[in-house]
Amino acid sequence: MAGRRRIPLRDHVDDAVALLAAVRGTEVIGLGAAAVGRVAAEDVRSRVDLPGLDDSQMDGYAVAAADLADEHAEVTLPRGPMIAAGDAPGRLEPGTARPIMTGAPLPDGADLVIPVEESGEGRFAAVEGAALTSVVLRPAEVAPGRFVRRRGSDTRRGDTVLRAGRPLTPARIAHLAACGLREVEVHAPVRVVVLSTGSEVRPAADGTPAPGIRHDANGPGIAAALTEAGAEVVHVGTVPDDPAVLLGRLREQVAAHDADLVITSGGVSQGAVEVVRLAAEHPGVVLAFPTLALQPGGPQGIGTLEVGPRRVPWLALPGNPVSSLLSCELIVRPALGAPDRRRLHLPLQLEGPEAVETSPEALDQYRRARVLPSGTVRLLGGASSHLLGGYAAADALVRIPVGVGAVHDGDLLETLLIPGGES
Repeated sequence: MAGRRRIPLRDHVDDAVALLAAVRGTEVIGLGAAAVGRVAAEDVRSRVDLPGLDDSQMDGYAVAAADLADEHAEVTLPRGPMIAAGDAPGRLEPGTARPIMTGAPLPDGADLVIPVEESGEGRFAAVEGAALTSVVLRPAEVAPGRFVRRRGSDTRRGDTVLRAGRPLTPARIAHLAACGLREVEVHAPVRVVVLSTGSEVRPAADGTPAPGIRHDANGPGIAAALTEAGAEVVHVGTVPDDPAVLLGRLREQVAAHDADLVITSGGVSQGAVEVVRLAAEHPGVVLAFPTLALQPGGPQGIGTLEVGPRRVPWLALPGNPVSSLLSCELIVRPALGAPDRRRLHLPLQLEGPEAVETSPEALDQYRRARVLPSGTVRLLGGASSHLLGGYAAADALVRIPVGVGAVHDGDLLETLLIPGGES
């Protein structure tokens, strides 16, 4: 490892983004429950002003400030016709007050709303009749614009209401619908085949595995990470350390599912039986094996697999489960166009002021961590890439950057927020 040149994580991410650019398509979908989590492929602009007209924020009386006395002074005004939401705005006759419901358009000539609670009635009857010909108003405040929602005060026609690369949330979907949109262009899900390599790896099963056999954690974990990133996982499986079997299975599954991308875990390091490296010597396979300045997750593979007339992108991840999941987080997610995670700079909390955690200075080290209610972040477990339990309990990844060999209690560190952690 010592004599090998390591490349920055950012460079490898850029290579992965470029590799997948050709397979990342778009599609137009309707705004509904199925749109939640999809990622916008382009900026979206509002077709209307919100609100579309000046309207009332309260149930009350539309009046002109000029017709009222000072604040708290009682005034009696003739009562005009009621205005409900959905009615045309109409006009306010000078020197009158018109009952107006929440969301109803402000009539021409009115410039404020007096809440019904500040009238002699106190509340409106369930059905407004024509019996009352006047109203007594006791305004707490007389100011033009009071309880008036101005046209466009929320959103203006032509405003960008959704940025490309942002996920659709329930609130964003509601906003788009209010702005006159019924559908939106989003990134189409990339179809992925996932294979875990290793003759010792088997799908999870009841009971204790035979000596030397391990349950496959990478396949289910990578598939879940890809799904959360917006991909469509079409096959998950395991293969032994036989390059011919690996390539045959990949080509078979790509053809069967018309997959856009293959992702493997394991077989990319410097051991004697590295099946992905061995597969790279076969015809139709073009793979490079960079070593990143990253811990865990340094050994990586990137390239293409020939499947019929196509060259299908191939990302080969390391085999240790923490390394493969971290690679999904830091490399595969951005390559798929998934939304960026939130990053904060938080103070590190160690066991005491004299405590210290070390990190290789030549590497970006990512440690599993948990954000505490105090606003500090605490590391979980050690740095080793087999410690999956710490990752399962984490809701953050703390970056100890290149050039930093040790961190101390209270140090501010870049913290990447991820789903998960204890309830």
